[in-house]
Amino acid sequence: MAESVSGTLAVHLNRADLHSVELPDSFASSDSFVVELDNHGEATHVHLRLDDALSEIAAIPTSNHYVRPGATVRVPVRVHESGPVTGVLTVATAYGSQSEEVEITVEPTAGKRRVDIDESLIERSDDNVGSGRTSTQPTRTTGTPGSLDRSTLLGATALIVLVGIALLFVEGVALYVGALAVLVGLVVAGYLLLY
Repeated sequence: MAESVSGTLAVHLNRADLHSVELPDSFASSDSFVVELDNHGEATHVHLRLDDALSEIAAIPTSNHYVRPGATVRVPVRVHESGPVTGVLTVATAYGSQSEEVEITVEPTAGKRRVDIDESLIERSDDNVGSGRTSTQPTRTTGTPGSLDRSTLLGATALIVLVGIALLFVEGVALYVGALAVLVGLVVAGYLLLY
């Protein structure tokens, strides 16, 4: 079989013959993955074993599995260190009398595709407008769409403080306390929005 690159390594049991194991020649993953044991025939016991190289960066919680007839068992392989590491996973049935191996590569970039960006998609900078040149640097924006910038928030907070000071001269204790509570709340909200 060919190479497989995904988060699931498919293993077919008892599909060709009793105790047969079918899997790809190689498998690549960028992180933890799942070994999917798909049983096409009689119930069987399956043993999974990582070689020394893979055991350094990955672990299988349970290596022995009972797979009922027609059932599929998903076994997680936890990768606890980043690669690149290449090693072998052995899948054995019939108490080890039948086994197959798959070469596994754990590499942070495995399965990730490189995306080329057409230069026509790059925005022109203001200093190059009219010169016919396009900028090779992407334009960066700060904040999220619809968010206020820092100077706007500072201005709004200053305005609120001034309104609060003006309310200090209004008569009535209840109004004064309420205005002060609103002022403090708005200043705290402005601070939280800034940071």
